[in-house]
Amino acid sequence: MATDLIDLTADIVIAHASVTEMSSDDLLKDIKMVYATLEGLGKGKIEISDQEPKKRGRKAQKTVEAITEEKPAIPPAPALTIEEAFKPDQVGCMICGKKGLTTLKRHLTAAHNLKPGQYRKQFKIPKDQPLAAMEYVAKRRQMALDRGLGGKLAAARATRKAKQTGE
Repeated sequence: MATDLIDLTADIVIAHASVTEMSSDDLLKDIKMVYATLEGLGKGKIEISDQEPKKRGRKAQKTVEAITEEKPAIPPAPALTIEEAFKPDQVGCMICGKKGLTTLKRHLTAAHNLKPGQYRKQFKIPKDQPLAAMEYVAKRRQMALDRGLGGKLAAARATRKAKQTGE
């Protein structure tokens, strides 16, 4: 069966390449796509259906749709351990291994299209572990305290607590 698929794939790609100018990368992609499609057809994972023409006078087109099955995603092994990723002066990405970051949020969204919660869940990072360098967190916390930020919040919490205990 595999040799039949290879022969069919070769015939289809040769026919396509004889008519269309293709680079070597395009040729490889085409081979992989055609082979996967033929293999999917053989296993019943792809449907072929007739599509009605949108304009009169055109012929009906055949469409190929993959029937996808939900496969459990196996998370890749982390590039860094938690100890290597979270150091006092820097953090590193456990996905790609990039080190020397101050915070992870921007890197995760830009490079990996992940939200911090997804990253925490994927690598089982505790919620109390900040995704930023501890020295940076302490510095920002001290700056906020020096500016008096959080004073109103503390006062509001105190009045709420007094109301709850007083009632």
